[in-house]
Amino acid sequence: MTTSGTMINHGHCHGNKEFHIAPMIDVSTVEFRYFIRLLTKRAVIWNEMVVAETLVHRHRIHKQQCRKENSSCELSSSSDIEDGADEDIKLTHDLMKHCGWYDACVEDDISPNPTIFQIGTNDPDDGAFATRLAQKCGYDSIDLNCGCPSDRVVGKCFGAQLMKDQDAADTIVRSLVNTAQSLDNPAFQVSVKTRIGVDENTGFDFIVGFVQRLVDAGCNNFVIHARSLHSEGLSPAQNRTIPPLDYPCVYRLMEYFPQCSFIINGGIMSLDHAKKVAFGCTSQDSDSECGIEDSNAPNTEHSVPCHLCNLPNGSCLSPPLISPPNLRGVMVGRLARDRPADLADVDRYFYAEPSNPCYNRRDLMNRYISFLEREYPRRCCDDDETLTLDMMMYSPLHLAFDKVCCTVCEEFRGQNEFKCSNTTETSQLSETFTTKRTQSSKRSRRHAKYKGAKIVTRIMDRALQPTWGILAGLPGRGVFRRVSHELSRDATARNCGPGYILWKAMQSIPAHVWDKPFELSDERTTTYYPTN
Repeated sequence: MTTSGTMINHGHCHGNKEFHIAPMIDVSTVEFRYFIRLLTKRAVIWNEMVVAETLVHRHRIHKQQCRKENSSCELSSSSDIEDGADEDIKLTHDLMKHCGWYDACVEDDISPNPTIFQIGTNDPDDGAFATRLAQKCGYDSIDLNCGCPSDRVVGKCFGAQLMKDQDAADTIVRSLVNTAQSLDNPAFQVSVKTRIGVDENTGFDFIVGFVQRLVDAGCNNFVIHARSLHSEGLSPAQNRTIPPLDYPCVYRLMEYFPQCSFIINGGIMSLDHAKKVAFGCTSQDSDSECGIEDSNAPNTEHSVPCHLCNLPNGSCLSPPLISPPNLRGVMVGRLARDRPADLADVDRYFYAEPSNPCYNRRDLMNRYISFLEREYPRRCCDDDETLTLDMMMYSPLHLAFDKVCCTVCEEFRGQNEFKCSNTTETSQLSETFTTKRTQSSKRSRRHAKYKGAKIVTRIMDRALQPTWGILAGLPGRGVFRRVSHELSRDATARNCGPGYILWKAMQSIPAHVWDKPFELSDERTTTYYPTN
């Protein structure tokens, strides 16, 4: 599925550009991506980075179980997994879960696409397997992480470490490209997400040399986080804020590699800023609108440290006056996490669609609650002690109920949009739930303090987290988050499901806040700057 199209861009040059939502560890879950997809049908939403080795391991476990149950299903050897054809991969619910894939939802008119599958690996065979699996799931393309600062990644000698071990990066990229080209899907592409430097390896010559190695390996698509990484002395969070952002370096990189496409990542402050970076500042834009504080020096060249942008640590986020033709688009991360409502205008403002999918916050929240009701339904009226540990789409289990709802959630379930299909309280209701029989001993001990709760804390937090920034800049944000958190820790309320928790927390905020239409980007002013 392609994400580009001819766009009419209010005063900016016309062209095909893309708006991407970055892969964020512990953020870009299925729940978060579904929530953002409700806001925009056009944005390219990336999955949370997946370790390719994990996918190979889960596939082998399935093969072992299959052999035990059916002697005709033989366990694949290492070479089977490394060199096997696409049809050798059985797309189980378990693999879909570990890939972060979800199918299109007819009820909400939601599709996961356009979407990109990012992996972390230092093994070319594991990367090849992940490439075949990503294509089989339905992802539009695959990306190799060469810039993540997380301790979980650096400790495994991939992510940003591949910028130091360029021979390994070369080998892995060749494997991904060769595998992608062997698939019966010419649109499926390979990209690399990286930074402009790592530790002592900085400067324009370094990033040019690294990109050239990957171009020679067959990759022509790059996502550049416009800052260096310091693996010693800075935490992962600090590595996302302290090293200065250097957009001019990325623009120079685009000039140096005109045959490649680039997406710029880091520090995007708003849709307006994203649009100016993607499409360039025209002669109609004032200097300040283009990110230039000194209006007396419109042609002054920006550089780092930048005194014109006047941003922390000397960062330079100035949009180009003319968009480079190989600038494919922009990527935001923390803007989506901290201020998701700002993305409600992506389709209209960035892609020139006639309208946006959601009109206001109530519309968005009600649709998301309906999604949670399907994937994490209530556990308040069944007599099964099994815990809900996964989404219904991954691990279905049938449970019997003797009534439609309990006294706690009866008001919620009495509303038309959330009403149960069978309203006879005395009948036996059969519903499909997502559960597993066991969880780790550590999680079991943690869950034990919530006596009687059948939905574990991890599930509640995953379900609620995407909504935490929905009231950013509005009164009641703290109250909404506090109430939803407190309810999620109440064993009785928790069993009514995360959908009920969100609905109940919404009642603590005046109705007009939820009913107010989303602001259009043309009408918005913001001082937001990603700082954590």
